[in-house]
Amino acid sequence: MSNIRKLIFKEWLRFFLGSTFVLVMVLSLGHILNALLKDSSDFKLILTSLYLEIPSFSVKVFPVSCLIASLFSINKLKTRNELTAIFASGYSRRKFVTDIAIIGSLVGLLLFYINAYVVPYTKHRQEAKNIRVSSSLNPGGAKKGISNAISSGKIWFKSQDYFFSYSSFDRKKNVINNLTLYFYDKNFKFTEQLSAVVAEHKEENHWLLKNVLHVTNLENKTFPSVQFSETKDVKIRETISDFQQINANIATLDIWKLYDYIGVLKNNGINYSEYYVTFLDKFSSGFTCLVLAILASVALFNPNRRNSSFGANAAFVMSFTFIYWFIYSYFLTLGQTSKVPAAVATFGVPSIFVVYLAGYFIYHRKLR
Repeated sequence: MSNIRKLIFKEWLRFFLGSTFVLVMVLSLGHILNALLKDSSDFKLILTSLYLEIPSFSVKVFPVSCLIASLFSINKLKTRNELTAIFASGYSRRKFVTDIAIIGSLVGLLLFYINAYVVPYTKHRQEAKNIRVSSSLNPGGAKKGISNAISSGKIWFKSQDYFFSYSSFDRKKNVINNLTLYFYDKNFKFTEQLSAVVAEHKEENHWLLKNVLHVTNLENKTFPSVQFSETKDVKIRETISDFQQINANIATLDIWKLYDYIGVLKNNGINYSEYYVTFLDKFSSGFTCLVLAILASVALFNPNRRNSSFGANAAFVMSFTFIYWFIYSYFLTLGQTSKVPAAVATFGVPSIFVVYLAGYFIYHRKLR
């Protein structure tokens, strides 16, 4: 590795790590204040929640930090006249931008790993803690166990005297697909099984099952009794809000299990936009790191230090950061509510930057 490339990487990483630390501290302070405003007096619990939330912060912080690292590292090279010396030595702008692209890609790959595997794991830990400290799913106070077994195509749930599994829940139509109930007695012996292709919510805890298979007499040594019926009205303790909360646990799935679950929703004809946006966002966030790292390299076309201003750069970064976070969150919301295609919601903003960079570099033609 040449000394010039080492200098570029060193300055870039220094500003990247510094900006990442500052932005994470800002988001952490907001997280703590928000928890205190909710009358949470357990400061240890707040810190634990903050620790588990930090990987999620990186999804917002890393792309902006890549922009800051490129912008301020180039600005520092300008102020010390090193940028002019680098180009005078024969080190082209093409090589400089390539170096930034390489390190931006590495950060993007790191963010992809964090977003695809670390964030779901921390959300799983948060859910586990919430289940231990909350009994909102069980008005009677007894704890219930939740398990997402998407690899088998089913979501499993344990209630007071039965297990049930289902492939998906359509919260717009309040319909459960491929529902199976496994009832057991006080000795934990299975007594009956109730399966249905579709379960439609009627009122309160009443559901209408369609295409029903009812198997009874499972606890005895004799043959079980099997009964088929077109419809059957059953009462389930869980409410619509319970199923919505169970559905929220999908965020704890890693990228490939999430992809499998999207396939289940697609096969059942259910709108999967919300989860598809989450899936694509794991790729687009890493891609945005690369794009924003290169975006700031347009400053290379003005190597004179009189063209650089720390105050102007700082003001630009602050404005860009809040605008980017707002647009990023807004587009994700549009995609999750099916108002725009998932690809547009996740890759729309970085694609605009790519078009701008392509036009800018073609116009200047100084990368050769």
